[in-house]
Amino acid sequence: MLVSVVYLALPTSGRTPAAPAATPSLVPLPPGWTQTTIPITVGDLARRYLLIRPQATGAARLPVLVELHGCCVTPQQEQQRSGFIDVTGPAILVYPAGVDQSWNAGFCCHQAQAAEVDDVAFLTAVVERVLATQPDAASGEVYLAGYSNGGKMALRMACAAPRLFTAVASYGAVNAMPCPDPAPVSLLEVASTGDQELTIGPTGTPHTVNGYTEPTVDAQVDQYRQADGCSSSPDTRTQGSLTTRTWMRCRSGGSVQLALYQGGSHAWPPGDAATPSAAQTIWSFFLAVRGTVPGGRK
Repeated sequence: MLVSVVYLALPTSGRTPAAPAATPSLVPLPPGWTQTTIPITVGDLARRYLLIRPQATGAARLPVLVELHGCCVTPQQEQQRSGFIDVTGPAILVYPAGVDQSWNAGFCCHQAQAAEVDDVAFLTAVVERVLATQPDAASGEVYLAGYSNGGKMALRMACAAPRLFTAVASYGAVNAMPCPDPAPVSLLEVASTGDQELTIGPTGTPHTVNGYTEPTVDAQVDQYRQADGCSSSPDTRTQGSLTTRTWMRCRSGGSVQLALYQGGSHAWPPGDAATPSAAQTIWSFFLAVRGTVPGGRK
């Protein structure tokens, strides 16, 4: 298996100094896959992203999945935790690296927010670079998923750059900054009812972070149901401990889904024989909305 790696340390000049980036490590991959750590400079910051893809380049167009890591882990650690490579089939998987392992998603999060890092510009540049350098990338199938801090950043991207992605999914996260009038976006909100960092249901007390009152999970979903013009009657399905409610008849042409795991915690759901993992749930949603781009990338 061919593996290429470019090592790059983040600079400590400009804004608030960042801790030196750890040397990227190799990720165990199935046969026939390759990985590359790619440097990219956006504004005055040197950044990087991990790209994992099939080694062979063919005529078939491959979907692109961008996954944003949670706080305090590397792209390599997130890739192993989420397990998307086990469910996507042939695809181009992209794992951008946040500054000091964090994302500036709004009224949070750690060093990236304190340094006022422009992660919207960074992620936009990453998508543009991937589409420009991967000849078999399907420009109409670019998906964004994020966990925890990365999920908040995914929701910020849905608000700030709605045309960049075919669909967006977050686990364990709601918006960390206001988005009063969002554009229609196919959106999946995934959460566990035992997650103490979220408020689920209409009667709970919303969390407040750095003076910002976050929406409840239900309010987050309702906001995009309204933006997409979805009907009030979802399709409801249960698989093991997972229940999904999907609004498919939306005026935008897209879909909105709420996927709730009963129990659990803030941790990424690995799934079991009866219950799909979070990666399976998210990828199934992305496949279902393939070709439906509400105001998004064509």
